Amino acid sequence: MTSRERVSTTLRHQEPDRVPVDFGSRSSAIEEQAYGQLQAHLGIGGKTETFLRSHAVMTEEMLRFLHVDTRWIRSIPPASWMRDNRGDVYVDRWNVPWLRRHGSLYYELEPSRLVTMQHGDIEKLEFPELVSDEMLLDMRVQAENHGHQGDYSLWCDVVGAGIFERACYLRGFEQLIVEMMVEKKFAHHLFEKILHTEIVAYRRILEAIGPLIEGVLITEDVATQDSLMMSPETYREMLEPYQRQLIESIQSRGVSVLWHSCGAVHPLIPDFINMGIRILHPIQTSARGMCPRWLKEQFGRDLVFWGGGCDTQTVLQRATAPEVEAEVRQRIAELGPGGGFVFTTTHCIQPGTPVQNILAMVAAYKRFGAYPLLSSWPEGNSTVAR
Repeated sequence: MTSRERVSTTLRHQEPDRVPVDFGSRSSAIEEQAYGQLQAHLGIGGKTETFLRSHAVMTEEMLRFLHVDTRWIRSIPPASWMRDNRGDVYVDRWNVPWLRRHGSLYYELEPSRLVTMQHGDIEKLEFPELVSDEMLLDMRVQAENHGHQGDYSLWCDVVGAGIFERACYLRGFEQLIVEMMVEKKFAHHLFEKILHTEIVAYRRILEAIGPLIEGVLITEDVATQDSLMMSPETYREMLEPYQRQLIESIQSRGVSVLWHSCGAVHPLIPDFINMGIRILHPIQTSARGMCPRWLKEQFGRDLVFWGGGCDTQTVLQRATAPEVEAEVRQRIAELGPGGGFVFTTTHCIQPGTPVQNILAMVAAYKRFGAYPLLSSWPEGNSTVAR
């Protein structure tokens, strides 16, 4: 099977030859420091380049070693990167700055100019164009080149953040939550403006590369590790209508939406399905209520689970290599039967992750990911104490 056939088969809830593997998106990347150590250990050369802050751009040699079936199409203008006396600065397409201070491994969100703007001024504001003609041409060339190099499953993550997540970046989380409670008219107007801007961007992207890609990634975190960030009623009133429109506008063009929503989102999974979501990422198994076995039993007919293969917070970071292997085997046994599962971690692989644990994870999914799968792991949701 080719990579594209493998992913397409599992998206149809059928079993391919092996569990497909994804690494390399803005939410399934290997961070620069961890990637550099892995490169050095394996003797895979090449300068470590990054995209979207500290995410490593993986070489084809590394992608093949990891058995990655996806390739991610994106274009980030060089002018997005700059430096000041505090450190490195990344300015996204919405003109929101992210700062990595000298000596830090991470970029942190800096206040957007919208944080201090009055409602009336924001309502008059025109958001910038998210994708330029140059970016579209660059992405078209990338997609065509991947088609010549191999039959991979191509996805795009260039827009990224959805309605709520983008509004948080622009307005500030606490202020936005308050406005969703007591300034609902303004919050609705802000969500509407973001929706319109993103629909235009996705229309341009899909006109340029839609026939060449399988789908797009939208990141829309609405939960912490313990609970939702808002009540289900507030979510349905304030956010769901805009998310639904965005999803419908994209999927009506014949591509899939890969919906990224971290944390304890289980109370909203029926809402996600009703909105048309068919692929859920990243399945944060350490969050409350996100038991993989239960999720597969309850929602496995409706959802493809893209992730959950190994927990990046505790297991991959701090467990032993045998414990990593056990986690991977169990997750494949729980999420893999019948297809509908793409292997990746619960989020990006973080700095400080032991190389031996990454290698143990890779060896485990190569060993245990072939169909027909091995019988399920013994009872119990986790092999490692949380």
